[in-house]
Amino acid sequence: MKLITSLITLLVIASCTQSNYMSSTKVSKGTSVLIVMPEQKCAIKDNGRKLIDEKILHPAHKECYYNK
Repeated sequence: MKLITSLITLLVIASCTQSNYMSSTKVSKGTSVLIVMPEQKCAIKDNGRKLIDEKILHPAHKECYYNK
C-alpha cells in the first residue's frame, strides 16, 4: 500500500511540475518542442518553423519552442 501511495504521489508531483514548464505566454498548444542539452543553442529555424522561446528546465534539459 505504501508503494502505491508513493507512486501516485510521485505522478501527481511530476504532472504539476510539468504543467508549470508550459506557463509561458508565448508557448501554445500548437507549438513544436525540440529538446537539447542546456549548453546547445536553439536553431533560429527548425524545418521551416521559427524559434519563439527557449527554457532550461534542468541541468541536462533545455527545450526550444517553435511555432506551428
